[in-house]
Amino acid sequence: MNATLARYAPWMLSILRIVTALVYMEHGTMKLFHFPPQARFGGPSGPAGGLLRRGAAALEQGVDAASSAIASAIDSASSAASGLAEAASSMAASVPPANGGAAAPDGMPPSMQAVFLVGGLIELIGGLALVLGLLTRPVAFLVAGETAVIFWWMHVGRSGNIFPATNGGEAAVLFCFTFLYLVFAGPGAFALDNVLARRRKA
Repeated sequence: MNATLARYAPWMLSILRIVTALVYMEHGTMKLFHFPPQARFGGPSGPAGGLLRRGAAALEQGVDAASSAIASAIDSASSAASGLAEAASSMAASVPPANGGAAAPDGMPPSMQAVFLVGGLIELIGGLALVLGLLTRPVAFLVAGETAVIFWWMHVGRSGNIFPATNGGEAAVLFCFTFLYLVFAGPGAFALDNVLARRRKA
């Protein structure tokens, strides 16, 4: 039994890498494109009817957010000709209000909006690279460091306590150590890194 499970370990490592990277990449798309939309639900003590109403409202907001994300992408592409700096500043200005640390809060100084823009780009590009299994070890090292910074700066720094269960940093901790594991374990069976390695040997 152990031998059979061990045979499929590289496959499961790839699945772990891909699923984790897809979830991680969503944080980047939320920061940069407001997608997927962030549903805002009340506390757990609300009645079921209120939850249903808020769920319907969140669905409606989701449709609006998806259409605005498409429009934002088109506008961003058309304004790219005016220069990379202008495009980057417009993306930073379009960061939505904070919700669980996913985006820059209202009234945040431009320098801090730039930090969130850089974080969003790392999450989007790094997540995509990990989904494809491209440059897995160095990219995993980079994003593990980013999630460690997020935990200590956003969660511990804001709450004043180190416990992930109470400061909201569980996801950051799990991302950090999963990506750190990939630094040592590699990409697994399904990865562009493996294709490139075979071509170098040929």
